[in-house]
Amino acid sequence: MDKMENSINRRTALAGGLGVALGSFLTAPPVLGEENEGGEKKRARRPRKRPVREETWKYVPLDPAQCAQRAYDLYDPWGCMYCAVKAGILEYAAAIEAENPELAESCRAFPFIALRSGKTGCGAMESLCGAVNGAGFFMGLFVKDYGELCQLIKQVGEFVKETPMPQFVPADDKHPHFVQSVSHSILCKENTTAWLSKDPSQEHKMLRPERCKRYTGTVLGYAVELLNDYFSKES
Repeated sequence: MDKMENSINRRTALAGGLGVALGSFLTAPPVLGEENEGGEKKRARRPRKRPVREETWKYVPLDPAQCAQRAYDLYDPWGCMYCAVKAGILEYAAAIEAENPELAESCRAFPFIALRSGKTGCGAMESLCGAVNGAGFFMGLFVKDYGELCQLIKQVGEFVKETPMPQFVPADDKHPHFVQSVSHSILCKENTTAWLSKDPSQEHKMLRPERCKRYTGTVLGYAVELLNDYFSKES
């Protein structure tokens, strides 16, 4: 019985405290500012919070072939999205070094390791191709207008779906006459499966990592071509 009474008393106290607090809030006078002509206080305007304005980087023309080769070289160990973005940013850092060394240094300090999330199609789910995702990320660093950015990314997607892939050939080509395929998809699993189906041999399957390296170089190179064309029309 004593426990029940104590419990009731605690609930009553809490309810009473809440009632006092709520009553104080409801009856509290409004925030007042300066007096008007009639001597009454005018309600003060609370400052409105404005969103932080985020700016894109100033684009400079890049060499699509150099970007593609660097993506190819950086592919291991974290895959397509990681190497696509890292290659693009490092090429950009090199291009702006003389004009803006501080930004170039910041570019190189970018936490690229975060981009391993795109390996094997976002969290290894074989979904959106990491090369396409990375290309879109990279273009978003420079293109201000969201609608125009989406149009550029769509162009990358259409290119990936309808082009025999991969197109890029590395400087040290150890696999001449590399097999290509048209996937009609921007999904990791589907475009990889389309390529694997071209040749059932074990030797061909073993070249899958090489295919993805060339594929990512192709996609980033094409994205840079689009950026070069886009910004040449702006100037």
